[in-house]
Amino acid sequence: MFDTKRLTRAGLVAAIYVVLTLNFPWMGYGPIQFRISEVMVLLAFFDPIYIGSLTLGCAIANLASPFGIADVIFGSFASFISLYMINKSKNIYIASIWPAVFSFIIGLEIYFLSSEPVNFFLVTFQIMLSELVIVSFIGVPIFKMLTKNSYFLNLIKGNTTNINQNI
Repeated sequence: MFDTKRLTRAGLVAAIYVVLTLNFPWMGYGPIQFRISEVMVLLAFFDPIYIGSLTLGCAIANLASPFGIADVIFGSFASFISLYMINKSKNIYIASIWPAVFSFIIGLEIYFLSSEPVNFFLVTFQIMLSELVIVSFIGVPIFKMLTKNSYFLNLIKGNTTNINQNI
């Protein structure tokens, strides 16, 4: 059945990802990336609907990338695989590592498309480190704190019945 509330929630998450990435472009593109929006990938741990919405958000944000359509394709692919694995993980700490694991895809993209000569291992390490910092070291504590709030937990899981009762 078509659920407009879930679709709206997914659309909002995609839009927030895009806005956060585009408002800090110097942090979101290139060999050293600290995309604040990447904290949101942990939403996929709680509900698979965020796999599609965050992949779409990444694809739209990557339209502004210096690598253009290639980043839309490969960056979004890396995000999709990471998000899928995050959703399949049973532990949020393990889930938070997947974006770093699949950042070699971004490393390959930068290695092959950069106009400057780059070291694949260095670029990949930099992106892996940034993903670990943003998702694991910053994102996990934020989500651990937020999920103690039943309203927030019901909101991200789509339990609108409980939310409406609290309003």
